[in-house]
Amino acid sequence: MTELSESSLRSLAERVASADPAPGAGPSAAWTCALAAALVEMVSAVALRKDGGDAGGAADRRDRAAALRTRALELADEDVAAYTAVLAVLRRREERGHGARLKVALSDAADPPVALVEVAAELARLAADAAAEARGGVRGEAMTAAILAEAVVRAGKPLVDLNLASAPDDQRRARVRELAEAAAGDLGRALGD
Repeated sequence: MTELSESSLRSLAERVASADPAPGAGPSAAWTCALAAALVEMVSAVALRKDGGDAGGAADRRDRAAALRTRALELADEDVAAYTAVLAVLRRREERGHGARLKVALSDAADPPVALVEVAAELARLAADAAAEARGGVRGEAMTAAILAEAVVRAGKPLVDLNLASAPDDQRRARVRELAEAAAGDLGRALGD
């Protein structure tokens, strides 16, 4: 399978719009996260250019956002692979041990959204930091990055809950709730609430 990150935005949107269930919500959230990271990179690059130096850690923020953008794009592919494995198990319902195999596949399918929530929560924090320091026209980009990152965290919660429906005490669910609260706080900080 070709990596999704090598596809055009038009091609990605057409694939999501098709009747094929993968790529779906997880990769769509990952691409949104990558865009949020790119906005943080841009705001940081503008700050570096305007200030002629590393104002407020803009270089570190830019570099970390670049790494998170790369990771978000990787997670889109990982999500498709994990969900494809779930679909393969579902196609073999009549085989012995189906329930146990499905539980394992769904647990494994929760890992990419959990990782994406972690990435997006960190990006929400970086975007809020960037918004606090941004001046002029790029403040809107920093705020938008925070909104997109927080939305990815919020979208990840039900994806994780769905995959872990048979494991209500799984610690990944608590971790995602904790990150959602932090991202909501960072969004408020970015918007000046």
